[in-house]
Parts: sequence; structure tokens; C-alpha cells
Amino acid sequence: MLLDFRDNMRGVALGITIVIGLIFALTGTGSLFISTPDSESALVVNGDEISEREVLQAIARERSLILSSNPEMDRASLDDEALRPQAMRQLISREVLIQAANQQGIGVAPSLVNDLILDVESFQTDGKFDEDRFRYAIRSQGYTSSSKFTEMLAGQFLVEQLSNGIINTSFVTSAEVVSLAVLVDQTRDFEFARLAYQPFKDAVKLSEQQIADYYNDNQQQYMTERKLAIEYIELNTAMLLDSQSVTDEQVQARFEQEAQSADNSPSLRAAHILLNDNSEELIAEVQAKLDGDADFAELVKEYSQDVATAETGGDLGFTTGDTFPDAFEQALAALEVGQVSAPVETESGTHFVKLIEVDKKEFLLDEQQARIAQELKQEAAEDLLVEKLEMLKEMAFNADNLEEVAQDLELEAKVSEPFSENGGSDVASSPMVVSAAYSPEVAEDGYASEVLDLGDDNYIVLKLQEDFPSRQQSLDEVRKSLSDSLTVSMAKDSLNAKSAEITAALAAGETLEAVARSFELKTDRVEAGARSNPAVDSEVNVYAFDLPTPRNGVITDNFTTANGDFVVIQLSEVQLGDTESVNDERMKLIRSIAETATSGKEFISYQQQLIEQADIVQ
Repeated sequence: MLLDFRDNMRGVALGITIVIGLIFALTGTGSLFISTPDSESALVVNGDEISEREVLQAIARERSLILSSNPEMDRASLDDEALRPQAMRQLISREVLIQAANQQGIGVAPSLVNDLILDVESFQTDGKFDEDRFRYAIRSQGYTSSSKFTEMLAGQFLVEQLSNGIINTSFVTSAEVVSLAVLVDQTRDFEFARLAYQPFKDAVKLSEQQIADYYNDNQQQYMTERKLAIEYIELNTAMLLDSQSVTDEQVQARFEQEAQSADNSPSLRAAHILLNDNSEELIAEVQAKLDGDADFAELVKEYSQDVATAETGGDLGFTTGDTFPDAFEQALAALEVGQVSAPVETESGTHFVKLIEVDKKEFLLDEQQARIAQELKQEAAEDLLVEKLEMLKEMAFNADNLEEVAQDLELEAKVSEPFSENGGSDVASSPMVVSAAYSPEVAEDGYASEVLDLGDDNYIVLKLQEDFPSRQQSLDEVRKSLSDSLTVSMAKDSLNAKSAEITAALAAGETLEAVARSFELKTDRVEAGARSNPAVDSEVNVYAFDLPTPRNGVITDNFTTANGDFVVIQLSEVQLGDTESVNDERMKLIRSIAETATSGKEFISYQQQLIEQADIVQ
């Protein structure tokens, strides 16, 4: 079974590695630490529980994905309850797929997960796996033990393998490929004429009277927005961290406390020879060569059926006792470095296990001192944050100005740039701050706001600094923008009037050639044009291929391009692709496109069916 997994899941491992990278890149250490007990159930899917911790982790990942795609978005605007339904749908979808994989006998060899963890850059120091970094990282992500984390990875392996099984076994018939080929390689005969927008724009010559009349008739358009500038005080842990200091005695005391519960169990590095053929003759043959001091790595190349480790001397990496099957782990634990075990039977086959290396973990002050000092500073800053926060709430209430409050708290009072009710930059990019600034209590009555919790231990209190009321802009202030918009408007009106005449002439039965001649338009004709035709404007070509097939005569239509040109187009004939002339490479490409589209639909349909049939309790 171990061999089967290695053969089938090499590509899957890359996908899982990317998943791990995304989790840590998007959320960062510390952002997913959740104190909710694993025992608190949030969902039950076909009898299997999903904990509240998993739901909160999914919510945090969803938030991070949204923020990574929208960096200007205020984190505080993403409410957990708003994200919760999507996070729960994702967990349900994942759970039903894991259950389906298990029911179909799909499994994951522990060594695969172990190898993957060893290869993840986030868990390495100087290119080598660092168990302390690994354990710290997964705890920071909310996983209370390595088994929880490996369970998550194993589940992801199952989902990937099941989805690959469905997608890779999807197929399309030859008839479907031919049908798609005749559409893809379809050609069309059409002609078109263009009424350019730019000459109409160039022809507009605005007089001072036109500009003044337009300004007088539309003065309401040229009112400034009301804007406010605020005085504010920010408070967060990062601001307090640099001022914290710790003594060597404090570090020593924390080190001794942690040393009592530190996991100093050694990690054992194993190699093996795997035999799927359990014949006594083959086992005896390998054992005899081992007894004769044959080179273990050479025996791996000659006999081992674990192809993934055949070129690396059978190296399986490190284990702390819970990576491999029990019989394998017991045999490994009984060995001395360099020693090879007697034959060991597992579900994967027969193993000859070799202990390559013992990594004895030592909890040393020199190695832990910097981390402990930083953690102690962080804790001190958090304690100080609580203290200053209470003082800020008390002192800012009814304060005449925030400058004195800031001085008393050894903080800084800042003043924002003016911003409207639609927000602004820096502190005004937060909808919560904008809402508080424009509240009647702050904007009209002049009181300080409540201390606002912006999330992630970021707090702010604000007070009105200056009000910039809405006012009428003068003609000189808006002349440029007014002239530009009026020019565009007049040019479009002229073009629309001319395009209406063209449309009417065509509707009256005139040919496109005759209409083009009357309106001095240049016509272009395309004979047997392909979908990808670099000789024709892409907008025109796409529009021509979006038109329905003509049944009688020609189809006449028109559209406006992105730059404002008016285009009238006549489609006269559609020729289906000739599959006889399509070479094998192109047919393979078309088949691949069809299979990808079909397999995607099949997988989504399969997943939806599993969800609909599932017994889900929320």
C-alpha cells in the first residue's frame, strides 16, 4: 500500500505543499491561535463532528484570502458572522469528500505526510527540518498537537486523490470532440463599417458662453463634499513593545518553567527495504545478504519496491514514534544507529528497517533565550495595553482635546488629512473611523468618540479637529473638468445622431456598401475569417462570432467599441470547421479542452450530490 500511495500521489504532494504555504503566507503566525476547545462541536456531517476551532480557522483563512485580494479593505469590516456561512460550506464540502474517499478505500501512508512536512520551507532552518519551528508554527495556527496538523494534511491528501480520480477518469466521446472542433475551427464571412468617435470630439469647439451656460445650469454638480479632519490617538501592542525590557532572571525563570514540560523525546531517522512479495525465499535472500554485511543502499536499489526512496538508500526521514505503523515504530525503537531489524510485517508489505540517525532534542537556554525574551516583552506590552486602554477610555471621555490625554498616557495625538463620508487614506480608510467621525456626537456636538476597537488589539479614539463644509466651486476651479465632460457629451450626441441615420438607412433596405458610400465610411470585408484573426480588430471579430448563424440572407447588427466608435456589421455566411484537415496535435488540444470542461462539471456535480445526501446538523 505504501508503494501505491507513492506512485499515485507524487503530484498531489506538490498541491498539498502549496496549500500549507498559502495557510502560513496568508494568515501569518499567531493570527489563527484560537482558544476554543476542540471538543466544542459546531457541525456534524454524517455523524462526524467538526469542531468550533476548525470553523474559526476556516473563517480566518477566508478573511485572509479576501484581504490579500483587496489590500485596501478594512479588516474590521469583515465580520466573523458574515464569513461564517462560507467557511462552514467549505468545511462541509471537504468533509463529505473525505468521507467518500474513506468509503472507497482510499488511504494515505503516514510516511507521505511525514515526507511532506520535512520538505515544507516554513518548517526549516538553514534548509533542514526544525522540529521546534514546526511545533511553534502549527501551534500558532491553532493546532494543539502535531497529530491534529497531520490529520488535516492527510484529509487534504484524500480530497486531492479523490478529486484527481474523478477528473482523470473523465472522458468525452469522439463525437463530442468533433462537434467542438467544427465550432472551434468555424469561419465566417462578414463586412463592417466604422464611424469613428475621435473626429466628432476633435470637431467640438467650445465658446466661453457655452462653458458659462453649462456651469450656470449645472452648478449642483460642482459642489465640494463636506470633509472633516480629526484629532486621534491610536493604541496597540506594537506601539508599546519597544519600551519593554526583561531581565536575565525573568528569562531564566521562564526557561526553567518551560523545561519541565518540554518534549525532549528523540527523533529517529529511518530507512527501509520494502518487499511487496512476501515469499519466504525472497525474504531469506535479503536477510542473508544483510547478514553478510552487504551495503544497505545497494540492497535498497536491488530489492526495495518503494521506488520513491530507491535512489536515496531507502531514507524515510524522521519520526517521533507516531509516523509509521506500530510494528515498524517498535522495530525502529529497538535498534542502535546503523543496525538493521529483522523482517517487519505491515499492511504495506515486509520491511527491513534501518536506524540511520538519532536526533536528541535538547532544551537549551542559549537556543531559547531570544524567543523567551521576545515573548516576555510581548506579554508585558499586552498587560500595559490593558492598563492604558482603561485609562484612555476614562480620560478621553469629555476631554477638551486629545493632546493632553496623549501626553498623560505617553502616547501621540495625531491629526488626519480631511476626508469625506466616503472615507480617505490612512486612518480614514477604516469605515468604523469614518462612521464615528461623522456621527452627530463627534461632528456636530464636538465630543470625543468612544474608544473604537479596530480588531487585532488596535484601538483608537477621535475628536473633531476641523469641519470643511460643502461649498460651491467657482467656474475657474472646474473649468478643465467641465470642458472635458461637455466636449465628450457633445461629441457623443453628434455621433449618436449620425449613427441613428445609418441604422435607419440600413433598416430601410439599403446595402451596407451603399450606406457606407453615402456617409463616407470605409468598409472592410472578411472572407472565411477565423476566430483568431490578427488582421481584424479583436472587438469586431469577437462580435462577429457572437452573432447567430444567418438563416436567410444576412444578419445586420451594430455596437459601440471601447473607444466610442460606432460599428455596423453584416454577417453573411458561416462555414463549419473541417475536421478532416485538423492535424492530430490540434485534435488532442481540442479533446483536452473538452475533457477539462467536462471533468470540472462532473466533480462539482459529484460534490454537490454528496452534500445533498449528507445528514448535516448545525
